[in-house]
Amino acid sequence: MPFLALVVNLPLRHPIWQAHSAMDKSAWRHQVLQRRSALPDAGSYAGGQLASAPGLVGCLPGMGESVACYLSTGSEPDTAALLQLLVERGLVVLLPAPGPTRRAIKWGMVTPATCALPVSPPGGLPQPPPPYLGAKALGQCQLVLVPALAVDRSGTRLGRGGGWYDRALAEVAPGALVLAVVYPSEVLPAGALPREAHDVPVDGVLTSAGAVLFNSPGPPTLMGGQPTWFGTGPFAG
Repeated sequence: MPFLALVVNLPLRHPIWQAHSAMDKSAWRHQVLQRRSALPDAGSYAGGQLASAPGLVGCLPGMGESVACYLSTGSEPDTAALLQLLVERGLVVLLPAPGPTRRAIKWGMVTPATCALPVSPPGGLPQPPPPYLGAKALGQCQLVLVPALAVDRSGTRLGRGGGWYDRALAEVAPGALVLAVVYPSEVLPAGALPREAHDVPVDGVLTSAGAVLFNSPGPPTLMGGQPTWFGTGPFAG
């Protein structure tokens, strides 16, 4: 897979985390969700850009036959166009199926043969249709896309607090890439977010600005061979 090394131009005095470096996770979640709620149509805008994000399409041929993604909700970047792209590329897409308790580690599938994407049940989280696979199904995927409220450049991911993904990511195959999907302004300097022992780090991020790896040797790396800069654009703060 081709990579290009670069330094991501993220302002050190970033508006999301400035003066908040000592906040706990609950306070971080409140701040980020409050900020997202102030972005009109942000999810739809970012979702339309995810499917064409620099570095993503070029890496898909090397990602095997299966990838994992998720069905976005609320103010998250909309993943509908991204899911459609993955299916159109002939990939089997695993989607979380946590059930009503949101505890079980299960995965549903969307395949090129089925094409239809699942919808949200009334009052519940979006669910893929059955049949469902167990937790170990994630080990088939070389690319895993996960939701997040923010990510710092050491790979610390801020989730919703339920721990579902931290438990699910225990089954990721060695060498697979885990990318958190966020807005460009939610990519923070290394060490900005608190990390606990159970938190599973991610390898990088996917935003409307591009797909960037943090944990490769040297500076952050853009997947696909084209440079990108975070901290710019309509939702960069």
